[in-house]
Amino acid sequence: MVWLNAGSALRYPTVFKGKERTVELKGEAYFDVAANANQPFKVKVQDGVDVLVLGTGFNISAYADEPGSRTTLVEGAVLVRKGEDQQLLKPGQEALAADGAIRFNPQADIEMATAWKNGQFLFRDAPIGTVMKQLSRWYDVDVAYEEGSVKEMFNGTIPRDVPLSKVLELLELTGLVHFTIKGNTVTVAP
Repeated sequence: MVWLNAGSALRYPTVFKGKERTVELKGEAYFDVAANANQPFKVKVQDGVDVLVLGTGFNISAYADEPGSRTTLVEGAVLVRKGEDQQLLKPGQEALAADGAIRFNPQADIEMATAWKNGQFLFRDAPIGTVMKQLSRWYDVDVAYEEGSVKEMFNGTIPRDVPLSKVLELLELTGLVHFTIKGNTVTVAP
C-alpha cells in the first residue's frame, strides 16, 4: 500500500515483471510493502537515490524543492543507496541523501515524518518557510513574503482537514506573523 502526500507522484508499471518491483517517486509517500524474496521492491527518487525494501513500513520525502531525499524507517529494514554510498536502516532510523552522500540519523522523529499520513501538520521549531512550504503543497497556493523576516520558530499540531483560512488564523494567534490572501497567493508579513 502507498499513501501519497500533496504535490507527489508515483510512477509504476501496470504489472511488475522481471526480477524487481520498481517504482519512481517524486514528492513524498509512505510505503507498506510485503516481502517477496523473488521480486524485491525498489523506490527510485531524485539524484540517483534508490531505496531497496525488505518488507517494511517507511516514509520517503523527495520533493524537488528540498535539499535531497529523506528516508525514515518505521518497521522492517531498507537499504538506501546513492552511487557507492549506502546505509542499512533499522526501525526508528533515517537517512538523508544530499550533496552526493548519505547522512545517517540513528534516532529519527517518526511522528514528525509520518504526521502528514496521519492527517496532521506537525511543526517542531519550524521556521516560517518550512511551515508555508507544507501549506503551499497541501492547499495548492503560492506564497509571497513581505519585506522583513519572521525569525521565530513555530510549534504545534494542526489537523489537515481544516480550511486554509483557519490554519492561517491559528498561526496569527501567535502574534508572530500575519497573512493576507489575494487570489491564489498567501502573503506572509511580520
